[in-house]
Amino acid sequence: MIRSPHTLVDLDAKANIFFNDIKKELQLHRKLHAHPNDYLKPTMRYLELNLETIITGRPDILENEAAKNIQPLVEQAVIDFLLSNPSLKDKKGKDITDTKKREAYARNIIKSEITKIFNYDLDDDSFRDKDHGAVAYRHAKRLNTNTCPYCNGNFTFTIRNKRMKCRPQFDHFLNKDRYPYFALSFYNLIPSCALCNSGALKGRKLFSITTHLHPFIDDIEGLYEFRTSINAVDFLVNNEDFTLQLKPCQNVSKKERKKAMANIEVFGLQDRYGFHKDIAGDVLKKSYVYNKTAIENLFTSFKIGNHLIFKSESEVKELIMGNYLHPNNFHKRILSKLTKDIAEEFGLTI
Repeated sequence: MIRSPHTLVDLDAKANIFFNDIKKELQLHRKLHAHPNDYLKPTMRYLELNLETIITGRPDILENEAAKNIQPLVEQAVIDFLLSNPSLKDKKGKDITDTKKREAYARNIIKSEITKIFNYDLDDDSFRDKDHGAVAYRHAKRLNTNTCPYCNGNFTFTIRNKRMKCRPQFDHFLNKDRYPYFALSFYNLIPSCALCNSGALKGRKLFSITTHLHPFIDDIEGLYEFRTSINAVDFLVNNEDFTLQLKPCQNVSKKERKKAMANIEVFGLQDRYGFHKDIAGDVLKKSYVYNKTAIENLFTSFKIGNHLIFKSESEVKELIMGNYLHPNNFHKRILSKLTKDIAEEFGLTI
């Protein structure tokens, strides 16, 4: 979980641009307004009147909307549907008499109706596929996130030209099956790699800002850090092996630590980063070889005329490590947090 490259103010501005884009492209207001005057009309009316909040609201606002306003309307719609449809039949034509099965039937009908409007991926007119994916690509390009914020282990470039197309997948932080009305919400569309968004990892798991870190508002920096727990002599001279681990930082609240660990476990970060011990080993060697004196010499020695080619010693350190060492830049290159943490463990800090 790395830091977002955008401030909340910037994200809010992008959310407004996004809202205007999909409102026009997907005709959300028109579809909500045109819904028949039936059991679901009060829900659709509320979604229509509060559409901007639903699309642009920050994560805490979305969760509050669901709990206090939208879900109660959905629950009433379930009751109204069952009252207006006393006779329900299953796929085999048999009457559905069990109360729980009748409620499940009603919920599936309601979810289907809402999903048709907040159409993420149902058909060629969906957010994902409209105009050969142009809407989704515009959104991905605006976010400009080059690495997956969940793992920082895979690139998520956005490229769309005559020769190739690629973009990040969009994970729904709040499960879109449970909250179909948030399927197109800006803060609910997290650009991520295919692995993190796969059924093997996050998939349809239930997330909340109370239980997990949200990539747009949280990051793992200061909560957990990569550590080898080996000294340079044992590794470089005695060739001892080490275990690369994510360890909790000091002075972290139990609540925040628990949320961070929830992300670590869901995305399998401990297991996945176990395959990057070679990179951690290289960072360890470089941290030992390029000590403070070596870095100072590199900084002051390389000039063009009377001008130093490096702007700072920090720039020298990042060149040596081949990666960014400041959390604000982690999104630009994969494995940057790993590189920074191990370099820091062995005394190379910026």
